[in-house]
Amino acid sequence: MRAISTVVDATVALLLIGGAVATLTAGTGAVAEPSPRNHADEQARVVVTNTAGADYALTPEQSAEGVAVEVDDAALRRTARGTLASLLARAAVANATVDGERLLPARRGYVRAATGLVRNRTGDRDARAAVRAAWEPYPGAPLSGTVRTGPRPPADADVAAAALTAPSGVPSVETGNGRAADADGFRGVARAVADAVVSGLFSPDETRLALRGDAPADALTARRYRRTARLLDAEPPGVRERSVEEMNDRLAAGLTDRFERDLRARYDSPEAAARDASTGRVRIVVRTWSA
Repeated sequence: MRAISTVVDATVALLLIGGAVATLTAGTGAVAEPSPRNHADEQARVVVTNTAGADYALTPEQSAEGVAVEVDDAALRRTARGTLASLLARAAVANATVDGERLLPARRGYVRAATGLVRNRTGDRDARAAVRAAWEPYPGAPLSGTVRTGPRPPADADVAAAALTAPSGVPSVETGNGRAADADGFRGVARAVADAVVSGLFSPDETRLALRGDAPADALTARRYRRTARLLDAEPPGVRERSVEEMNDRLAAGLTDRFERDLRARYDSPEAAARDASTGRVRIVVRTWSA
């Protein structure tokens, strides 16, 4: 199976619109001529430039503590809007797992809606398409999220691939990580990454509004804190008694311990770990082959 790849940035949409993206044969560096059978660049443009609204509903487990709600309750319905790339990037974060368990199980409806939109808008009668989005705070992190859409290509297919990045919705730590490494070694890098991740998953402003809002959003948010604390081996937060900042600090402390252990095992130095940390981006790969 011959793989052809390109790399683009989803934030540079005008570059994509204005001209073809160079396509390279993986492993050789040789320039490949555009082919009717190679639609990867074209489908990447679709992912980057097409906008849509994803209608979905939060899907709490019916046995969730403190949550008594029907699946079709109007209070659970949401709409997310953006480019296909941004919707897919947020889906990768929403699908994050720790030790094989999902952090945000109530977001399953959003993940299905976002991936469904991408599946319906990519590929055509001449070419099939599969899209994968992956979010990792750093390579191999114990907390990460991935979503896929589209079929797997046949083993004998000529597969073309285009890679792009999109914002994750999680604060970026790339700039400050070097300072964290200098100041506090692996612990400093781990804390910087953990703070960014927790802030992205529990945005203080949005979380504060949810906890003070109407049912079932308040109960779902409180349950999400308790679930995340359990998965991160963090001290369970007293949701009704503490500020969002205090609760986030508890989660970040538990995640810092986990990240620090993992970073020490993976990297020779805090500086190397800091260079690899990238919480703010999701990598999206579009693969195409002849139908």
